[in-house]
Amino acid sequence: MEKSRRAYTNSTPLEGAIITGGEPTLDRGFLLDLVLNLKRRVEVKHITLSTNGYLLDRDYVMKLKEAGLDEVKLDIKAYNEQIHQWYTGMPNRPVLMAARYLSESKLDFRVETVLMPGIVDEEEIERIAAFLAMIDSGIKYKIVKFAPGEAREKVARRPGDEEIERAVNSALKYLRNVAGGKACVQQFALTSTESRAEEMKKWVRVYPDMKTETIIAKPGGFEVSYYTKHINHFFSQCYLTSTIPIALCTQ
Repeated sequence: MEKSRRAYTNSTPLEGAIITGGEPTLDRGFLLDLVLNLKRRVEVKHITLSTNGYLLDRDYVMKLKEAGLDEVKLDIKAYNEQIHQWYTGMPNRPVLMAARYLSESKLDFRVETVLMPGIVDEEEIERIAAFLAMIDSGIKYKIVKFAPGEAREKVARRPGDEEIERAVNSALKYLRNVAGGKACVQQFALTSTESRAEEMKKWVRVYPDMKTETIIAKPGGFEVSYYTKHINHFFSQCYLTSTIPIALCTQ
């Protein structure tokens, strides 16, 4: 990580890191050490964890915060127990409790749910929003389009913009800050300065063997300017830049 930082940013501290997966919390000790070293040794200013929340108990949330974690993106697949069991093979109570623990910790966090027509539909989105509102109506909630092309099984079609809009409106009955769209695009209310910064983002993805690809996210899609097939490793991929949020993905 330090070598990648020097190669792509010289000595400039990284603005942000996003730790994603697989599921980063599967190795609890490693994740704590990763957060601590990103903050202290690599001098990352802002660290975000993307997680399904299943292993986030109250004590572990506080340890992550103390290690230097700044933000959490929590995936809530479904509020309905049967849908969640079908979706993940696991009960959803630990995930729902994780939302409470995160709120108690005062960590900045947001929740995301994938809208899957006929499975996780508008009614299910409303149930999740109602649950979150019982914790804090100010929780950020994002509704993401299901992408059949990226799924192992095409269990649903891609929802249309109107369906996303209806789901957002349903959630807004309970929560003040709701967005809808692509998982990789920030769509919450932004200041004018933030809006300009959000128009285009660039990642340099650094693999364990130091091969790279550059990805530019623009309104309406992505541009991949260079690609190298990644290799299997404990780190599956690292995104490094000096002026925008980045991501470290673990297997």
